[in-house]
Amino acid sequence: MKDLKAVGLSKTYGMKKLFEDITFTIREGEYVGLIGQNGSGKSTLMKIIAGEDSADTGTIETSKDYRINYLPQDPILDESQTIFEALYSSETPLIQTIRRYEEAINNFANYSEDIRYQEAYAHAEQEMNRLDAWQTETQYKTILNKLGISDLNLKIGNLSGGQRKRIGLAKVLMQAPDLLLLDEPTNHLDVGAIVWLEKYLSQYRGALLLVTHDRYFLERVTNQMIELKNGAVETYSGNYASYLEQKAEREAIQQKMTEKQAKLYKSELAWMRKGAKARTTKQQARIHRFESLETEVKSATGEEQQLEINFDSSRLGRRVFQLEDVTLKAGDKTILEHFNHIFQAKDRIGIVGENGSGKTTILNLLAREKEAASGIVTVGETVKIGYYRQIMEPFPEDKRVITYLQEVAEEARIADGTIVSVTELLETFLFTRDMHGSLIRTLSGGERRRLYLLKLLMSQPNVLLFDEPTNDLDIETLTVLEDYLQSFPGAALVVSHDRYFLDKVAEKLLVVDGTEGPFLFYGSMSDYLEVADELSKEVTLKDNKAKEKPEIKSDKAKLTYSEQLEWDSIEEEIMLLEERVEELKASMLEHVSDFVKLGDLQKEVDEQEEILAKKWHRYEYLSTFTSET
Repeated sequence: MKDLKAVGLSKTYGMKKLFEDITFTIREGEYVGLIGQNGSGKSTLMKIIAGEDSADTGTIETSKDYRINYLPQDPILDESQTIFEALYSSETPLIQTIRRYEEAINNFANYSEDIRYQEAYAHAEQEMNRLDAWQTETQYKTILNKLGISDLNLKIGNLSGGQRKRIGLAKVLMQAPDLLLLDEPTNHLDVGAIVWLEKYLSQYRGALLLVTHDRYFLERVTNQMIELKNGAVETYSGNYASYLEQKAEREAIQQKMTEKQAKLYKSELAWMRKGAKARTTKQQARIHRFESLETEVKSATGEEQQLEINFDSSRLGRRVFQLEDVTLKAGDKTILEHFNHIFQAKDRIGIVGENGSGKTTILNLLAREKEAASGIVTVGETVKIGYYRQIMEPFPEDKRVITYLQEVAEEARIADGTIVSVTELLETFLFTRDMHGSLIRTLSGGERRRLYLLKLLMSQPNVLLFDEPTNDLDIETLTVLEDYLQSFPGAALVVSHDRYFLDKVAEKLLVVDGTEGPFLFYGSMSDYLEVADELSKEVTLKDNKAKEKPEIKSDKAKLTYSEQLEWDSIEEEIMLLEERVEELKASMLEHVSDFVKLGDLQKEVDEQEEILAKKWHRYEYLSTFTSET
């Protein structure tokens, strides 16, 4: 058995103690999920295990021939190399044999009459036979294909961050070490690649330690969990669901213990406030006991601190965005073509598709940062956009956390109308008082993301555009964000590959197909994947577009006669309803002192707005078929 044992590890970063005297073992065949709040030290712990950082105290114990490979969030690759050179740079004999064979077959294909290349090819083929490397070569090609890596002659220096992440992932998978360390491996992967990676890792022969925000991924891959919490580690057997069950049981027991401690603490505090005279040994012992108990209770209280997202938002009208006959391009690529759709208040739409299909470009169009090639894009008059970008604005590294937010506002209004200060907001976002004066450059990547989210929500938007919000946010933050979006009174459009997140927040999907244009799917991400699997089988999703489109709601291709009559008059009906609502609201202002009249008017406003909402929903349904004819 090949195991890794971490013994007594401690690490301090700046003034912050990440973890202290932690000990755990990763055994062969264990697939371990490492979780914890942003800034708890997950990535640092991985670097220590990989030998890229050192602990203040403690050791990592393995056998001499134990191999570890590490995929950081941002892989460091030689920019002067080609993809082929980067992937096959390992000194592992098997990889070098396959590299020489690939080079030999390429040279032989180009210079088949050259005796040198003929001999080199023959020798390389013999070595492949001797090491029985054919199956491994096939496996490598499968890895590259599933991760969307095709042209191995491209220079690393010309690749995007997402492409580099996939190259880094392919490289560590090809090296097949005893322990794989993966830090957010699903970032920059589309859903198809994530599903493949799940299956691949669940059959991995060695051991695995991974950090990921993707809870479905954790559920399907891991069989052990380690949580970094308050500088210590808690271990759980089983996958993510088992972890949640065990954690709930532990916290129920801890809550009972904490309640007893709190009662005792109050009793001791009352005694201390009376001004105990520390003249006897008995009284001194009691004072020491109080000090110890005080530390325990305050520590327990700190563990219960939870992230809160509770911002108010400005009023939003019914119509948010209206796209009429819109064609949208990015360079030579057409993303939308003669596209029609009305985005409404309270819409929860997930925008999904393959990498490079134009999802971010659609968000940029709605945010008025990208012009349509043709057509009309109308933005509602009351729309106030909050745009959470995948690539954040550069942070002022030497600015303090609290100053960064105070430049936006000194305070903000939360859902119940209460005005809260920046200091209080930081605390609700898990930035403790001692962190408020910290320089931004001392924050972890996840803490920066949380600060960025706080700054965005402080502006109190009523329309939220999220571009890959799950990247670099911890699970606790994502859980609270999901809850916030479910009750958010405005509209939310989310680009994400995170199936769990989309299942929680999206009621329908805008499926972006780079070749044939997008279509709406009414249902969850899991529902869509089931349909896609049934339809595609061994064919790609794009090849089945014609079959998928009817899954929107109905098998019919056009409006019935009665529906066509309804369509011809529905816009005027909506306009009249909107005018009536405005008239009623104006009348309410004229009768502010007549509470009976106000009540009657409010009741009618509610009734009319309910009818209006149904009309808009009907309009959206009917427009689906009129845009196809």
